[in-house]
Order: sequence, then C-alpha cells, then structure tokens
Amino acid sequence: MKKPDARRLHPAAQQAIRLRVAGYLQSGKGTQHQAAEIFQVSLAAVKKIWQRYKDGGTKALQTKKRGPAHHTAPLSKEQVKEITRCIKKGTPDSYQLPYYL
Repeated sequence: MKKPDARRLHPAAQQAIRLRVAGYLQSGKGTQHQAAEIFQVSLAAVKKIWQRYKDGGTKALQTKKRGPAHHTAPLSKEQVKEITRCIKKGTPDSYQLPYYL
C-alpha cells in the first residue's frame, strides 16, 4: 500500500502530523515503525521528525514561513539601474573589460 504524499497537505495539517508523531514517540506508546504505519508517513519522515524534536523540542516542529526572503538581492535597485545604464551605454572595451557582457 502506497502512503499518501503529505507534501500536498496544508502546512497546518503537516504541523499537526509532526506534533502527533512526536507526542506518540515521546510517550513511549510505540516504535518509529509503528508511528509510520499509524500516521501514514514514511519511516524516514518519522526519523526526521523525531530527530528534530529531540534537538529542538516542539518549537523545531512548528511551521516556518515558506518562499524566498523579501530582499535576497545583493545589490540595491539603484546599483542595478546604474550597472544596466553602463552596459547599455558603453562597450566592454570602454570599461577595460577583457570579455563580453
């Protein structure tokens, strides 16, 4: 029997599963294999959840913000505009560059 893919679940549902798995294992009610069967997740996922729980407690199992950071560019908008203007205005030779842009 193939287990359903939990990656398609809502983040809150994923968090609930993680907390339930950790609670089950922490209480000593069963093994990691049994937790994988009961909660319909892979054994690898149970092992990862349990390790994260041991390292950081329930805080480590909380849902984190997804997606890229708001500002990931190393250059400011003004710097990008200036570089673009220079590229459009001149040739690599005028900037003593040994290669093409």
